[in-house]
Amino acid sequence: METGIDKAKLMQYKALAEQHLSDPMKLRLTVVGGLLVLTIALVYIPFSKEINQCKKLISAERERNNNIVDCEKLQKDVVVFRALIGEKSDTNEWVQYLLGGMSKFKIKLRGMESKQQRKVGIYKAIVLSMEIEGSYPELKNYVEWVESSERLIRIDLLQLAKGPKNLLMKITVLGVISKK
Repeated sequence: METGIDKAKLMQYKALAEQHLSDPMKLRLTVVGGLLVLTIALVYIPFSKEINQCKKLISAERERNNNIVDCEKLQKDVVVFRALIGEKSDTNEWVQYLLGGMSKFKIKLRGMESKQQRKVGIYKAIVLSMEIEGSYPELKNYVEWVESSERLIRIDLLQLAKGPKNLLMKITVLGVISKK
């Protein structure tokens, strides 16, 4: 029965193996290399899928942990900003607040118009457009008072025009209220 293997070549390979493996150092290197290949084949390859799945799980948990940290930071920020919004905020309360600020300065309200409220995240913003008359220092002081207010207020538009006696200022103010 013929296997198709050349006996001369087989004997040549056997002699070459005996020649190299008779040296103890080469034998050790061959055994260590064989064990390394065997370890990779029997240990690493079967567990590589599990290792990749564990890496994906670790990555997902790290992302989840980062989201939790971000959420806790946002909750702390909400506590800080909630004090700036006030408990009982509505359009009338904002008008009274701004008129109270005007009474501190010698300025006159010539007109006020409430515009459509805007959505600001989970809150609403009241939009008040006012026309105010006064001297430049008084108007400047009022704008500074609005900007440094203990409430969440933003001046959206500010225009100055020269009036007959004083300056006229058109100002649009956005004030944040809670959405109820």
